[in-house]
Amino acid sequence: MIQRIQTLYLILASVFYFCYWFFGLNWYYSGFEILQENFNNDFVINSPLLELILNITSNIPLVILIICIISIFSYKSRPKQILICKVSLYLSLFMSIYTLFYFYFTLEGLAAIMPSKVLEILMYAAILNPFICSYLIFLAIKSIRNDDELVQSLNRIR
Repeated sequence: MIQRIQTLYLILASVFYFCYWFFGLNWYYSGFEILQENFNNDFVINSPLLELILNITSNIPLVILIICIISIFSYKSRPKQILICKVSLYLSLFMSIYTLFYFYFTLEGLAAIMPSKVLEILMYAAILNPFICSYLIFLAIKSIRNDDELVQSLNRIR
């Protein structure tokens, strides 16, 4: 389980999403206030709908983290592990697209309220985080498939 490379990929994706969720949650709420002000000025969108979107999207990195950990511990059933990883990949791709739209509308406002340059650089790194995690999960799926093909080829020889 631990000695396989896909476990390392999934652990890295889990750690990156945990950091994305844990350290970025307060800034996400601050940016969401900026987003809410922008939408209230331009469009007529009710506040409960925006708050529902906030509650759902703020917890998606945590859900991906849990799915990746479940996938690590389901190493005995490779088809099941691939399916679980695909679910986390789709959620991660959604998170990547959502992050692009989110930062498109809030980047200037968030950069203005950042107290230091280090935090501003970390905010720019947060834009790349879902893309890096998506790639890591994709590599994990590819490695699991390679292991599955190897085991199936060994079964044919017997």
